[in-house]
Amino acid sequence: MNGLWKFGADNGKERGLLALFILHSLDREPKSGYALLKEISEKTEGLWVPSKGTLYPVLKQLEEDGLIHVVETGTRSKNIFEPTEKGRETLRSIKKRKKESREKLLRFSNLLGEIFGKEKMVVRGLLFDIREAIEDLSPGRVPQAVDILERCVTDLRRIEANGGSTR
Repeated sequence: MNGLWKFGADNGKERGLLALFILHSLDREPKSGYALLKEISEKTEGLWVPSKGTLYPVLKQLEEDGLIHVVETGTRSKNIFEPTEKGRETLRSIKKRKKESREKLLRFSNLLGEIFGKEKMVVRGLLFDIREAIEDLSPGRVPQAVDILERCVTDLRRIEANGGSTR
């Protein structure tokens, strides 16, 4: 667990957050580098968008490592990428190591808590646990989870509205 934004696969090679997101995104749908930049901008609400000088070397490295390949050259010589089977296996391997990734994010969160205040750190940890539990639910259990979470949101809003009581 060397780098905060590095994620390890079973083969021991770590990948950065950008490479991990590229594999994840391309696994859902083949796309160009430009489309990846646009998607990252949308997902981060413009807060972080890697430059072309950052993205394209990562794409090149992933291609050299046999994790992605060009499936089509579109208009204006735009390369459309998709993961190879090795790339999909690497992505699955990294996703199986959720616990290690969670620990990294919590450590980073602790650093931010130190800077900006620790009051809500327990709540943030619980929210992470909730998100992880929801991801593990079978599709048939999702409506039950929605009901539970809706009641929770209602109770949380009552706390402030009723001066601390949920009744």
